[in-house]
Amino acid sequence: MDGQEKEMFERITAVESSLKSLHKRVDHIEELVESVQKMTVELQHMREDINKVAEKVDEIEKKPAKNWQTIVTGLISAVVGGAGALIVEKLIGG
Repeated sequence: MDGQEKEMFERITAVESSLKSLHKRVDHIEELVESVQKMTVELQHMREDINKVAEKVDEIEKKPAKNWQTIVTGLISAVVGGAGALIVEKLIGG
């Protein structure tokens, strides 16, 4: 093997080594891309779950207001009913 052939052999060996290194990097990047895609899907599912929880929290927050409204309506009805009964009693001559 003369000097030129030896130099070509060394260059080819260096290129092959570089290609192997690049292939490993590309494989690693492909693995990262797959991981990111999986994480994206999981984040979408988590977002859906969070939205469901937020809706439930809104419903729970509204319940005391509904209960209070029912109590107030009942009290007003009782007072108006009592006042009406009192008026009718006075008119009839009680």
